[in-house]
Amino acid sequence: MNRYAVDIVLLPPGEIMSKAIDLNRELIRKNVPKIELNIENCIPHISLSMGVLKEIDREEFANELVSIAGKIKPLMLRCSGVYSVEIPGGENVSGIAIENSEELYNLHYEVMELSGRYLTGDATLDECYFPPPVEEITLQFINNYRERPAYGNFSPHITLGVGELTDPGFTDEFTASVLALFQLGNYCTCRRKMAEIELC
Repeated sequence: MNRYAVDIVLLPPGEIMSKAIDLNRELIRKNVPKIELNIENCIPHISLSMGVLKEIDREEFANELVSIAGKIKPLMLRCSGVYSVEIPGGENVSGIAIENSEELYNLHYEVMELSGRYLTGDATLDECYFPPPVEEITLQFINNYRERPAYGNFSPHITLGVGELTDPGFTDEFTASVLALFQLGNYCTCRRKMAEIELC
C-alpha cells in the first residue's frame, strides 16, 4: 500500500517566500546546503501538521482540507524575527518566527484534529520524497510532531536552513491565503505538492 510522509502547511505570499529564499542563500554560503529553498520543489512554508497519509485516503483527506479552508478567511500574520535553535544531533537550524494568533492556532488545531483521523506517526525513509537522500533525523520531526511541536507547543515558523542566522529586526506583516498538502523531503522540506486550497 502506497503511503506518503506529508505536511499540511500555510504558504506565505511571494514576497515573504523571496525573503526566506534570500536568507537561505546566506546560510548556504556558510554551511552545508542541506536545505536549498526555492519556489518550485523546496517551498518556504508554515507547518500545521505532519504524519503519514495512505494513498487510499488521499482524496478524502484533501476534500476535508477543502472543507476547513472554506470556513477560514486569509490570515493576517506577522514575522517576529529570525532565530536559530539547536536540534537533536547538535546542528543549528534557523527560521523566521511567526507570531501566533488565535486565528492561526485555531487553524492549526482544526488541521491537527483532522490529521488525527487520517495520519499516523510511523514514517519511514522510503515514504519521504527523494532525491536528495533523506536523513534519519527527518523521521524524528515527522513521527513526533503530535507530541512535540503541536497543540500547546505550537510555534509557527518558516524554516530557513541549517546554520546560525539571527536578525531580530525582521518584522514583516503578510497575508497567508493558501493551505497546501505536500510530500515531505529531507529535513521536512515541502518537496511535492499534492493539493493546494485557497482560504475563503
